[in-house]
Amino acid sequence: MSSPDYAITPALFNAPPPATFIASTGTSAKIVVDQLPTTAATATSPQLYGGGTVVDLVASSSDAAPKDVQLYLGTVATTQSLGATGNLTATTGSLARASGSFISDGWLQGDLVMTFAPFGTAANPAMDGILGIVTAVAAGSLTFNGTPFSAQTLAAGTRVVRVKPHFRQTVAATAGTANNVASQGFLGQVNDGSVVRSEIKLGTSNLLIAALVAAPSALPAYVSVGAVVALY
Repeated sequence: MSSPDYAITPALFNAPPPATFIASTGTSAKIVVDQLPTTAATATSPQLYGGGTVVDLVASSSDAAPKDVQLYLGTVATTQSLGATGNLTATTGSLARASGSFISDGWLQGDLVMTFAPFGTAANPAMDGILGIVTAVAAGSLTFNGTPFSAQTLAAGTRVVRVKPHFRQTVAATAGTANNVASQGFLGQVNDGSVVRSEIKLGTSNLLIAALVAAPSALPAYVSVGAVVALY
């Protein structure tokens, strides 16, 4: 089979740890696919050029009740860094920075925002995956509708992510954990309004995020969303 000149084919496939929801974590969103590797050094094998494609996305559940999963696509717009933002601090209704500019980072009124802990570190349950709506933007602050967050200074490397809803899909009771109930595939769904539904392209600043609309039932119930990603 022939292929176009200079076509990029996957260098490798990666299955990151799934995002698993239990009753105690409620409905806060979790990262399903975190930021993908940037361009690797030429000596690295395999050579990676950056970004990738989600080629499989499946949910399973041990809950006796159906649960809806909301998928979001996110872009990291601001990162807590002493060099770029100074201390990034949260009140219950705003984020403030000591230097740099949220305006320059491209934030606008009406943006949907979530924060996530630095890549590869433990989540901050008081902040991570909680959805906020930007109501005002200044160079040094973002103001949100209501009081979605907790007051704190965010750890270095915390990411402030602009998110957009992708689609919502019901996961059947005991999907993938009972011998007569299939797991729930998310690619190719009619609820996805994308022109291309068979895959999800992600750049190096993008995240694929999932949230439950209603918390799982008491343990041992869980809902788990996992992906396979082709890296380039």
